[in-house]
Amino acid sequence: MSLVARQVAYTYPGANGAQVGPLDLEVRPGAVTALVGPSGSGKSTLTRLLAGLRAPSAGEVRCDDEPVRAGGRLSGHTALLTQHPLAAADPRMRLGDAIQLAARLRGRQVDAVALAEEVGLDGSVLDRLPREVSGGQLQRLLLARALAQGPRYLLADEATAHLDPITSTAIADALRRRAADGLGILLVTHDHALAASLAEHRYALDAGGRTLSA
Repeated sequence: MSLVARQVAYTYPGANGAQVGPLDLEVRPGAVTALVGPSGSGKSTLTRLLAGLRAPSAGEVRCDDEPVRAGGRLSGHTALLTQHPLAAADPRMRLGDAIQLAARLRGRQVDAVALAEEVGLDGSVLDRLPREVSGGQLQRLLLARALAQGPRYLLADEATAHLDPITSTAIADALRRRAADGLGILLVTHDHALAASLAEHRYALDAGGRTLSA
């Protein structure tokens, strides 16, 4: 049981044949798996293929032995945490409401205050709009929103990029605890030190989007 990319490749439209892969990658339940590589190597593209947000040009993505197809996401399959919190948040929705909505869309009920506290924040921030909190607070709240969905796998795409050390530590600690509780986590990062400290399994991409090591 795992989230698996098998000989997956993606060819960018109109990019003179530039592509990511073909490559193999496995995200196991109850573990943090790191995908490291420089900017432009295709890490975010691969993340979206695993999430079912894009269709691979070749190969296959499977989640716990079920095929993942673009536009037909499996229930509870993945949640995605991106590196751009403001772009990922509805500017008109209070943060607590956003967490509750994410849970309802997956047919779940959650304690938003408990989730905020899990990522190191006081529940009072839930009454605020995205523009009324710092970037670090918003990223932690988006992690809480992702966890509210009850995913089998969490895809964290540069989740600690451009954040202060305190926020980065809070996010890393939350990911570590959730992995210990059984969540499969893909940590997508250019930070080799973070990958080494958190991940049990690591994959590396070179600038050309090919797997170098696993």
